[in-house]
Amino acid sequence: MGKTSYHFNRQTLTYEEVRYSTGQKIWAVLKQLSIGIGIGVVLFIFAVYVMDSPREQQLKKENKLLLAQYGVLSHRIDEYQKVLDDLQERDDQLYRATFNADPIPTSIRRPGFGGTDRYEHLSDISNSKTVIATTQKLDIMAKAMYVQSNSYDELIKLIKQKEQRMNNIPAIRPLSGKDMKGMSSGFGMRVHPIFGDLRMHTGIDLNADAGSPIYATGNGTVESSGWEGGYGNCVVINHGFGFKSLYGHCKELLVNPGAKVKRGQKIATVGMTGVASGNHVHYEVQVKGKYDNPAKYFFMDLSPEEYSEMLYLTEHR
Repeated sequence: MGKTSYHFNRQTLTYEEVRYSTGQKIWAVLKQLSIGIGIGVVLFIFAVYVMDSPREQQLKKENKLLLAQYGVLSHRIDEYQKVLDDLQERDDQLYRATFNADPIPTSIRRPGFGGTDRYEHLSDISNSKTVIATTQKLDIMAKAMYVQSNSYDELIKLIKQKEQRMNNIPAIRPLSGKDMKGMSSGFGMRVHPIFGDLRMHTGIDLNADAGSPIYATGNGTVESSGWEGGYGNCVVINHGFGFKSLYGHCKELLVNPGAKVKRGQKIATVGMTGVASGNHVHYEVQVKGKYDNPAKYFFMDLSPEEYSEMLYLTEHR
């Protein structure tokens, strides 16, 4: 039997049976169906676009974890970079300076990674900016570590050459202590004793009697031996490792170009040839093409006190 509905009549105070037409019954059914379908559609949209599926929830959780790991990795890369920066500074300022090697240019230590094509394959993944930035940091560090490794390889070679290098550096005075009679001119700007103008004096003038022996200050090869304008009779020795020494105003030259010489070997005698006002040897040291105070290299035949005094004289005379 179908369900019977009743309506309370307030006038007669009785319940009366309600009879619905067929159209009303159909409309009621359609109304209920529409409401049910509407609620179902709303719930479906909410489930699809608002609520995450278990798989999506897992992926979001993994993505969040990956982002956190990238953050930790980026921080650790920054910390390692600080250590690498310290190694690079020590390398340039201490290790390479000790062996007279030039610092590595910044353009080589920190090369650029131009263009976006290098990381284009990463641009389609999620959180691509974070991934690309971290990858770029790693690339830059890897290049810097490669350069630093090559620098250490070079330093190892220099260390192995240390004995030869120490023998070649012009590290003694060109005159013996018993022959030297003082210094007439130091290193730096001075008034020229003959021409009277202010000019750079690229060496030091050590006085001695005519004919006193002049010695090679380090092992090397005679680059030139002959007349050199204002220097008069002059000897130039190439010591290798960027060092050269020059001995000017000589009276007699005792070595020829191309000859191999040893530290302490007699190579010439004191004179006053060329532009000179008295018997002395004009002595120069060049390091990689630049003039340097020769007294800085007199560390093998002077006591600490004598060395300090010689440095003072060469800089103030």
